[in-house]
Amino acid sequence: MSGLRVLVIDNSISFLDEITSELLCRLPSGSLVERAEDPISAQEKLGPFRPAIIAMNFAIGIITVDGMKFLTKLNQEAKIPVIVYGMMGVNRKMAMALGASSYLKRPGATEPADAFYDRLADRIKSTVAAPAGESADVGPGAMVTREIWTATMPKRGWLPVHAPTQAASPPPTIPAAPSPIERNTDPTEAAIDLIAIGASTGGTEALSSILTRLRPPLPGIVIVQHIPPMFSRLLSERLDNECALSVKEAVTGDIVEPNHVYIAPGSKHMTIKNYGGQMILHCNPGPPVHSVCPSVDILFNSVAREIREKALGVLLTGMGKDGAEGLLHMREQGSHTLGQNEATCTVYGMPKAAFELGAVEKQLPLDDIPTAITTLANKKP
Repeated sequence: MSGLRVLVIDNSISFLDEITSELLCRLPSGSLVERAEDPISAQEKLGPFRPAIIAMNFAIGIITVDGMKFLTKLNQEAKIPVIVYGMMGVNRKMAMALGASSYLKRPGATEPADAFYDRLADRIKSTVAAPAGESADVGPGAMVTREIWTATMPKRGWLPVHAPTQAASPPPTIPAAPSPIERNTDPTEAAIDLIAIGASTGGTEALSSILTRLRPPLPGIVIVQHIPPMFSRLLSERLDNECALSVKEAVTGDIVEPNHVYIAPGSKHMTIKNYGGQMILHCNPGPPVHSVCPSVDILFNSVAREIREKALGVLLTGMGKDGAEGLLHMREQGSHTLGQNEATCTVYGMPKAAFELGAVEKQLPLDDIPTAITTLANKKP
């Protein structure tokens, strides 16, 4: 990637100095960072500087300029992507509603700042690199099938679910599946901080069946479903309306939070990075793995490396073998691992490949997986 032109808008001169220095250390060689302290100076610099992207303090974005919020004005008139940052996570919805391409929470005075600047630089690069209507090769496993189309459309008569309607029934005992390496890969008793799920053919309905039956409290959940661009967003939006957990399409820089679900965007591989206990997502285009992008193996391998024994891996229905080796790596690091059984799979390909490798600790029918996830995730170390 060649150098980028970034305009930073903030009313704090000292912070402008800091953010300029930090971004220049992280952006591609030849990048330029221009600064503005208010909407007037920002508008004056748009023409001469021609930024590819803007990073702006939320407090500046909500200032009224010519009868509209400055963030909305930029979005409508300049048509340049704007990344907004602020001290409060609750401002994200307003920022997005006003036209921000994304929102990042700034660290407090006592919190480390490196992770924030890493996320901001990654978000700038990924936003600029993603052209409108991007359609990278996503492989045959991500074709728009009738199943995917149906799964992304809102159901008639559904009502949004935002809280449990009744107490969960007592969890049943989880049966163990035979495994060639089970005796050598006993999972640890560490508390689970992350749940990682992979799926392909038949996975959209399997995910719906699982996620709609999960209730807080749960660790954050990251998902790779083989699905094309745009449909990953539609699927996320539909599930968000149907689930007690919050569901969104993942973007680079997302901090994985409890009771939240992050679905990898179509055509982008998703990985996770552990910054001192803070789990940050990275979503970037890349060559297909097992003919698909996003790839379950890419996600699972990063989880095995970064989260190790504090993760739970789940591999659902799907054609091929994507996710099998990654799930094995997770199990080798002490993670609990679950696989969907043959009888309930639309295609018993991915779970079968993982089972034959010895990557699956327990193999279960689809209907038993939500309870198994809840049992393992809430098990005390």
